Amino acid sequence: MKTGRDANRSGLYVSECCLKEVVLSESQMCPRCPRCNALTVWEFVKQDGRTRVVGAEHVFPSDHASDQFIPEGIS
Repeated sequence: MKTGRDANRSGLYVSECCLKEVVLSESQMCPRCPRCNALTVWEFVKQDGRTRVVGAEHVFPSDHASDQFIPEGIS
């Protein structure tokens, strides 16, 4: 999926450009690459229902399913 598209399922994704991993929730917008800030293609790696996105770089277990990363410059 490309930057700006919504993830079709929750889980771990990796950026095509820098191989940076992020966790996205279903219907969450795919961000720019957090390493190089480029538009990128995100590849689904695995499903994990116990994680959330924190700053699009760090993955931690959480009970806060409503926490979401919003890419800078997108409202």
